[in-house]
Amino acid sequence: MNSEDVIRYFTLLVAVGIIVVGLLATLFHSTALAPIVVIGVILAIFVLLSKGSFSHKIESIEKLCFVITFIAIICSFILLYKPM
Repeated sequence: MNSEDVIRYFTLLVAVGIIVVGLLATLFHSTALAPIVVIGVILAIFVLLSKGSFSHKIESIEKLCFVITFIAIICSFILLYKPM
């Protein structure tokens, strides 16, 4: 396995983790966390499509998705735990 395949595999694991944790948090706690699931699905699609020369184009989009996911997590927690 070359390093690009390993990075792709670990990135896919992160995307699946985002989807699973987001679904659990959405189902058991609050629907304010639902955008995290959508972003995780988009990231998983990007990772699955990253074969061959397309992978160089998709790397910047993956980084952007990670940043958007991180911002969505922060916003979701702020909305979830803000004082009433």
